[in-house]
Amino acid sequence: MRNIILIILLFQFTAIAQEAAVPFNRLIKVHTGISNEQFENYRLANAINDTASQKFEFLSWSPTLSYTHEIALGQILSVSGNVGFQYMNIYYGSEHYGAPYFYTSLNPQVSVFYRKKFEYYVKLRVGVSVYLHHPDIIPDPARRLLPERVNLFTGVTLGGFNYFFNDRFGLNLEISVWSPELATFGFSYRFFKGELPVIQESKTNNIELQNEQN
Repeated sequence: MRNIILIILLFQFTAIAQEAAVPFNRLIKVHTGISNEQFENYRLANAINDTASQKFEFLSWSPTLSYTHEIALGQILSVSGNVGFQYMNIYYGSEHYGAPYFYTSLNPQVSVFYRKKFEYYVKLRVGVSVYLHHPDIIPDPARRLLPERVNLFTGVTLGGFNYFFNDRFGLNLEISVWSPELATFGFSYRFFKGELPVIQESKTNNIELQNEQN
């Protein structure tokens, strides 16, 4: 008898958890922001300029631009892929050094706090950055300070924040360390891809019906 009661309670708890689950398993984000790479290149340029006969000149730069696609693995776990780009226009004396770069990463993520329209999460970022620059124009030993053409990185997003205006659209803010991106801000859009479980499909239809009646 006791086992039967436990099975019934477990079934009811599972049904409630499924009803409470948000019927979305995909999230895309488009970001712009500032990068750790930008500040690191400023720091390296100043360090080299202290002793070099020719000087680094940081003429212009763009904000980072990036795209992220996230796949939910459960209520609090997800994984995302990110690809981004930043343009930096740097000269060494009269020669063009570079240095635009691309970056991409794979990011396991944990949702720490979620309430209705707001979410706080943290994530690990493991990826690679690729520079389009010309380090060969820099003499040794200064050249050894500069980034390689291909660089591996492991970073952490300590502050990831989602705020949703409605069921699908929202704003996103991320603050990261040890990765190309430092602080980014952008828009997010969530949706469901695949076949909805019956209980979620019924809930979705009920929500759409309520919206039509309102």
